[in-house]
Amino acid sequence: MKNVTVATLEHISLQDITEMWNRCWRGYYYDMSYSHEHMKTWLDLSQVSLGHSIGILVNNQVVGFSLLSIDGKNGWIAGTCIDPDYRLKGLFSVLLQTQLNLAKRIHLNRVYLEVLEQNYARIVYQSVGFKCLRQLYVFRQLSKADLENKGLKAHPVLLIPLEQYFQNRSNAFFNPAWQRKESYLRRHSNLLALANPAGTAGALFAGEKCGPLLDIWSTTLTGAVEVLSTILQRSEESLSLTNQPNDWISVFLCTQGIDSYTKQYEMFIELT
Repeated sequence: MKNVTVATLEHISLQDITEMWNRCWRGYYYDMSYSHEHMKTWLDLSQVSLGHSIGILVNNQVVGFSLLSIDGKNGWIAGTCIDPDYRLKGLFSVLLQTQLNLAKRIHLNRVYLEVLEQNYARIVYQSVGFKCLRQLYVFRQLSKADLENKGLKAHPVLLIPLEQYFQNRSNAFFNPAWQRKESYLRRHSNLLALANPAGTAGALFAGEKCGPLLDIWSTTLTGAVEVLSTILQRSEESLSLTNQPNDWISVFLCTQGIDSYTKQYEMFIELT
C-alpha cells in the first residue's frame, strides 16, 4: 500500500484520539466507544505515554494505533487496533513491530497485552514474538441473585487500611494482570479496601462501598466464598470482574455454574 507512514502520537489532541479510537474499534465484539471524558480517564489511569505510542497513517490519516503504557522497565499495550476499512492489508504487523522497536530503544525489558480468546489479532501477536502467559476471565453483571439462588449468605468482612490490603495481597503471592497491579490501582481516588477475618481474601472498591469493584482475590476456596458472597450482598448494583486470573474466585464462580462472559489471554514479549 502506498503513502503509508508511522509516527508517534505525542501531538494528537484528546478530540482526535477519541475519534481515532472510536473509528478503529467499530464492529468489535462489544462496544468500545469512549466519550472525551472516558478517553481522558483511560489515558490517565493507564498512564499512556503518547510520545511512545504509535500511529500508522495512510495519506496522513491515522488508520491504526498502539497505545503504550510504561511502568519502570515494563510496558503494556493499552489498546491497539486497525480501522476496519484498512484491515487485511498487512498494516497491523507493521504497527506492532514499530511499537516494539520503539520499546527496545527506550530499554524496556518486557511488553504485555491482553487479547480476547476469539480475536484473530492473537495470531498476529504470536507472529511478532508474543507468548501466552495465562488465561484471564471476565465476568459481567454478577447480581445478588447469582449467589442468593445458590443458598449462600453474607459472611463477615472487615474494612481495612489500604496499606494492609496490599500487604495481605503481596503476602498471598497474588499475581494480578496489569490493570490490577498496585501501581495502577493506587491511581484511583477514595479506595475502599475489604478483607475476610483471616486475611486470605480481599476486595477493593473505587469510591464508596457501592462504587465499582476494582480488584478481588483469594488464596483459598473458603476465602472466595466469604469475600464474594459478602460484596454481592453489599452492592446495590451488579458487579463486573475484569482481568480475573484463574484463581479461587474463578473456581468458586464456575463451581456455582456462573460462567465467565469471555476469556482473555495475557501475553508478553521479552525485549532483552
